Amino acid sequence: MPRGGQAWGYAHGQWFEAVKLLLTRPREQAEALAIKLRARDIDVWIEPMLSIIPHTNVKLETHDYQALLVTSSNGADSLAEATTRRDLKLYVVGDVTAATLSHHGFADVWSADGNVDDLAAMVEKDVDPSEGSLLHVGGVYLAGDLVSRLRSSGYKTRHVALYHTVAASTLTQEARCAMANKEIDGVLFFSPGTARIFVALVSGALCEKALVDMTAFCLSEAVAKAANRASWGHLVVSDRPAAASLIAAVMAAQ
Repeated sequence: MPRGGQAWGYAHGQWFEAVKLLLTRPREQAEALAIKLRARDIDVWIEPMLSIIPHTNVKLETHDYQALLVTSSNGADSLAEATTRRDLKLYVVGDVTAATLSHHGFADVWSADGNVDDLAAMVEKDVDPSEGSLLHVGGVYLAGDLVSRLRSSGYKTRHVALYHTVAASTLTQEARCAMANKEIDGVLFFSPGTARIFVALVSGALCEKALVDMTAFCLSEAVAKAANRASWGHLVVSDRPAAASLIAAVMAAQ
């Protein structure tokens, strides 16, 4: 059996060196993703770039709206906590968010399978503004300007913040050592925000040189643009903005 600090796996009668990835999602989401990756013999290091702080005092009056808009998995998780209703009509930005909502029991979920502009276009195509108002649920700070665009298209649209995020202020000592010792093969990024935070923390810790031996796996072009502020050994962009596609990209890169 092989020895040493690197992780190893066993398949088809032989030992092989296992890939180790650093996960930057909020801890609960990272732990769920870690289960899927470990099932594929991929080792993980969880290093959340964001902490999610729910707003527990929000009273969500969902009956006042014909549909709700959700633009992140964090928004999906927060919505599930904020209401017991599961019959809501939901328009969401992509398949990752749609899958999170389905996991929570929501059935009437429509995915734009893209970005905020794709979501706005889908709403403008499928939703009659005369049928009622729209509610966007999410965090305090938003990517894109979905509410303003829909308002300019004649929709009565409101945003309610169900949570706020707190960015990590430093990389853990353990993560810095793992990177310096070339124990991390790649980093998974699901949002531009987490990519920007990670790159900034790596720079602040003077760990940039470690990235030349690592791969940035990015959910979309927008995420890749944020991650590409640093010099990576490789930059891989998922074919579609879905967790399954990003995992497939990881597997294909081995």
